[in-house]
Amino acid sequence: MLVELLTLVDADALSDVLALVDDDALSDVLALTESERLALCDSLSDVLTLVDTDALSDVLALVESLTLVDTDVLSDVLALVESLTLAESERLALCDSLSDVLALVDADALSDVLALVESLTLIEPLFESD
Repeated sequence: MLVELLTLVDADALSDVLALVDDDALSDVLALTESERLALCDSLSDVLTLVDTDALSDVLALVESLTLVDTDVLSDVLALVESLTLAESERLALCDSLSDVLALVDADALSDVLALVESLTLIEPLFESD
């Protein structure tokens, strides 16, 4: 197959194309490419020297710890927090209701009832002496 391919190549046309290639320009392109590659490698080295390996280790440890979290336990904790939040809101609703009831209480009437109870407790020992 390679032999067939080589027989199809026109040697004269190939020679003409190669004659058109400017060796100096090709050299310049290769030199520019090499200098760009070296500059990129130097920049990459500079960046890598700036990386704080301790901080990177801390980040990796954090990521590892997050992957070790038991999602079932986390769900249980979240459910507990939600139930506590609901209990707190119910307590607040009860407090509001109690405040409403207390606002309806007539303080003067309550004082009268307390005075009556006190007077009855004072009278009761008098009847027991007999």
